[in-house]
Amino acid sequence: MNTYLDAIHLWLEHNTVYIGPAIALVACLESLVVVGMVLPGVAMLFALAAIAGAVSMSVYWVMFWGFLGAVIGDGISYQVGYHWQHRVRNWWPFNRYPIWLERGEAFFHNYGISSVVIGRFIGPVRPVVPAVAGMMGMPPVVFFTVNALSAIVWSPAYLVPGYLTGAALEFHEQIPRSLIVALGAIIAFAASVPTLLVAMHHRWRPNPAWHPALALVLVLLCVAATDTLSVVELHIAPKLQMMNLPWLQQEFAWLAGIASVPVLSLLFVGTLIWLYVNKRPGSLACLSLGAIATLCSIWLTGHLSGGISMATALGAYTLFSLAILLAEQQPFKIRLLSATVATVLILLQGFASLVLQLYPLNSVLTGLGLGLFWALTVLAVRRQCPE
Repeated sequence: MNTYLDAIHLWLEHNTVYIGPAIALVACLESLVVVGMVLPGVAMLFALAAIAGAVSMSVYWVMFWGFLGAVIGDGISYQVGYHWQHRVRNWWPFNRYPIWLERGEAFFHNYGISSVVIGRFIGPVRPVVPAVAGMMGMPPVVFFTVNALSAIVWSPAYLVPGYLTGAALEFHEQIPRSLIVALGAIIAFAASVPTLLVAMHHRWRPNPAWHPALALVLVLLCVAATDTLSVVELHIAPKLQMMNLPWLQQEFAWLAGIASVPVLSLLFVGTLIWLYVNKRPGSLACLSLGAIATLCSIWLTGHLSGGISMATALGAYTLFSLAILLAEQQPFKIRLLSATVATVLILLQGFASLVLQLYPLNSVLTGLGLGLFWALTVLAVRRQCPE
């Protein structure tokens, strides 16, 4: 088997045009009911993404093929459950191992529509949840909307680590040490800070109004300390310049694009639809009003301070508020994971903006604080207003 896989690996390295379709095929098979239970899909996707990174294939195409395969695979599984309903229970292997379907049903009953999103990232139930959603009669429009939106997040989460690993192995001699330190610091910060804040909140239970107040203090400090931050930027500029290597520019451009208008619009509109379908008008209204307030404050802050990273501000508001609202009714571990992922994404976006010199340091920090302020304000208001 290893010899066979090595041969495929070698063939793909010399026939790079087939890497994308291969990623789509594996993503599809990994999502199929029954097939996904026995296929080592995660390992295969990591290997294919690493090959793509090593041959400098565009990361956008890697994510697109993964997205396409995942949507098709989950769509087929859903149609199987939707068409054959409970007759699926009589099929092999479910007639011999009914607990597989029972676990998927319990997961669906616990999380409802969110199970389609969460299930993508949980191995044991991943291939079963779409079929169970079909068996339980989830409307096709709802399923395929949630299916596509969740695949947008799933694709980079599963494929980008392998892609970056392949690129790093190919260009390992050119990787500056400062880049490794910076990425390690971002991951460590994003993993520890949400946990620390949650622990402090449980211990002292501060008034929710303090959360946006602290973020507002960060914004005011950044505006007031523009000259100081400019001096700091002069000291770190050489290290940032060392990271802006030709083979890494595409990856940094992708990270900076996390907060691009198309990506944020798709996430924002999709979340509004999800809140409407779940009959959460209070959250929908708070999210919409928060977005308007964020845009207005970006204009005002930029006018007063002379510049602000609009992308970082909108990205911080969108990602943080979505993480808060979507996981609000979920177990603690899901809420913590959601906050950590949002923190990692927005910090990577701001870091990429600095490396590519799209915005100065004070603009990025001001944008981060402003977006966080309005996201936390939405949470504070939401807690005071019933749905």
